[in-house]
Formats: sequence, C-alpha cells, structure tokens
Amino acid sequence: MKVKKDSFLSILRFTLPLWALSIIISMSGCNEQSPIAGGAIFDDTINVSVISSDSISMFTGSSAGSIKPSASYAADLFLGSAKGYTSSILSRFGNVPDSLPDAEIISAKLILQPKRYALGDSLSNRIAFDVFTINKPWTPRATIDSFLQAGFLDVMSVGTFDGSIALRDTMPEISVDISQSLIKSWFVLRNKAKNDTTVNTESAYGIALKPKSASTVIRAFARNTISTPDNPTVRIRVVYKKAGSATVDTMILESAYDATFTTEPNPLQDKVILNYGTGTFSNLEISLKDLPTGIAIHGAVLTLTLDSMETIRGNQFRDSVISSQFVDSLAGNLVREFTGFSKNGSIVYEFPVVNGMVESLLRNTKTGTMKILPYILRDRTRLDRMVFFGPKDSDPKKRPSLRIIYSTRPKP
Repeated sequence: MKVKKDSFLSILRFTLPLWALSIIISMSGCNEQSPIAGGAIFDDTINVSVISSDSISMFTGSSAGSIKPSASYAADLFLGSAKGYTSSILSRFGNVPDSLPDAEIISAKLILQPKRYALGDSLSNRIAFDVFTINKPWTPRATIDSFLQAGFLDVMSVGTFDGSIALRDTMPEISVDISQSLIKSWFVLRNKAKNDTTVNTESAYGIALKPKSASTVIRAFARNTISTPDNPTVRIRVVYKKAGSATVDTMILESAYDATFTTEPNPLQDKVILNYGTGTFSNLEISLKDLPTGIAIHGAVLTLTLDSMETIRGNQFRDSVISSQFVDSLAGNLVREFTGFSKNGSIVYEFPVVNGMVESLLRNTKTGTMKILPYILRDRTRLDRMVFFGPKDSDPKKRPSLRIIYSTRPKP
C-alpha cells in the first residue's frame, strides 16, 4: 500500500514530539539528583517524641475549691443527714390570700414529693427534720452562709417529721403537720399588707426544713423550676372555715421559690475532689518548665485515677463523665473546656485531648491551673462525691498523669 507524501509528512509531524519527549524522560530518570525541594525533605526529617509525667515532674500540687452554690444551683431539693453531709431546704410561698384574716384554721400540712435519689442508709431510710419560720429576708442569690447566719431561723420549730421513706417505682408524697397559728399569722399579715404598703413582708411566708442528727439518709425531693415545670411544688394543704361559716374549705398554698443547701465534711488533703450538688471542685497545678523549648504539640492526654474507697455515691450509677477548665489569664482570660471519660467503665478517667491547655502553658509562663469539675449537666441532681488520687500520692501509678506527643526539627 502506498502512502501519499502529504500523509506521511503529517504522521511524522505528529509522532516526532512524542519520540523526543520519551527520550527526555528516560534521560532525566537516570542517576539524576532529586529536585532541591524534594531532596531537602530527606535531610530534614522531623523528630517525634513522647514525654510524660512519669519521667519528669509536671504536677506541683492540688487544692480544693468551692463556688458556694446559690439557692438556684440545685435542680432537686435535698433534705436529711448522712455520711457527714447535712442538707436543708428553704421555701417561700407566693399565693397567700389577703381575704382570710378571720378564718379559723383547722389543720395545716406541709406536702413534699420524694424522688428516688438517696444518699446514705437507703435501707432504713430514716429521715428526721424540723420546720422553722424564717426571720430574715433571702433571695435566689442566697448561699449556705445566708442559711447559717445567726438569727436566720426562729428558735422554736413549727413542725417535725421522723420516719422512713421506702424506695419505690412510684414515690408517694409525705406530709408534716405544721402550726395552725403560723398559717393564721400569714393570713393576718397578708391582709394588712394589702392596705398598708409600709408593712414589711420580706421575711414572711417562708419556712426552713432543717434535718436532725437522727437522720441516716439524705433524700431528693421534687422542685418546680423553669426547666422542670411539671414537677410538683412544695405545698401546704390548709383546712379552714371562714368567719361565721359552718362550711369547711381546703386550699393549697404553693411555694413560689425553693432552695437547698448542703454542708459537707472537710476536704481530704492531697486529693482531687469533685462534690456533686455542693459546688466543690479541685485545682490541679501544672508546670511544664522541664519540657524542651520550641516544640510543636501533636497530642496531650490527661489521666486521673479514682479513689474508690474515698468516693461517696448515692443509689445512682457512678458518673462516667467529668469536665475541666483551663483559664489562661495571660491570653485574654480565654477559658478552655475539656471533657474526660471513664475508660470502659474502669476507675481510670481520661481527657483524650488537652492540647490547648499544653499549648497555652508553653506560650506563656509554662505554669498554670486546671479546674477539675463535675459534669455540668449532672452535678445538680445528686450529692455524690468523686475523689481521685492526687499528685503527691505514695503510689506513683495512681497519681495524675499527663502524656505529651511533640516534635522538633534537628538543627542543620
């Protein structure tokens, strides 16, 4: 077959560049040095290292702190005494009528709705408390210090309870007889205040429930809040007759605001303590001064080990989640929050990513404090006390551990 001259020239023009390109590629692949950028990679390999508090000192100590929770802090109400704790309740009633100053009070009963949480001897479930009137004003900003101030409560009680509350799937309410004269005085005062704006009612219509030492348990009671609007309130059921009437009527006084306060045992020394419902947390002092300078952080893991013997738990499961905060005052008071988890339900709690804390420390003084805290969403529904081994524990394996993965570049 003959190929026309013009067609042959066209094929030649098309294939010559491909032949030339293949020759160039084959020549460049033979014993040529790597490009400058690529060659430098092999000569400048990054050194990755791991360092931990097992090999160098990173923790200088720990201390307990408290936020002294306000009356608004707890989601449930706690009442009773057990294991060195004492929990009390304040309630102020808001629907006291102004039209019954002359009514005859036949009976008055305080009504509380127990919940299933219990701390202490939940077998006997003995709870004993007195009811007192309140002599001084208090607000949602009140703290345990407000409750303990001299003269805050009346000397004489207006009611008492001593009994057992069995744990059941459906918890029946309990009732306490309280002074009829107390309710009568509220009705009279409310009527006076209606027509006289100078009448002081700031400390009126309130009662305190204070446990006795005979209690063996602290129980949770329902509290009506914005987040739990369907919970029953603390109530007083009043049976009365209007002046000149033979008809017996019943009315329910409902609390407008409730508060709960808990005192706790003295904190253990050299421990990391989280106290649910009381606002206790721990400061963990950290120093990274012994770390190399100019390093890049790739990972950091903080580990705490639970002291099961010192930990106090109610009848709920042990919490598997805790949290922490690191405040870097030299970096605009930036708050960094971290979450720790129990590893497979064990007593070892791990914060898997605390890189931000380590980096902040290295950028500044290399020393700082981590606040170890209960998990925010659950610390208001229990009084459980979690205790972790501290940095000065006699057993090095139980101390807090910080493991850091970092890299450096070797000098040329």
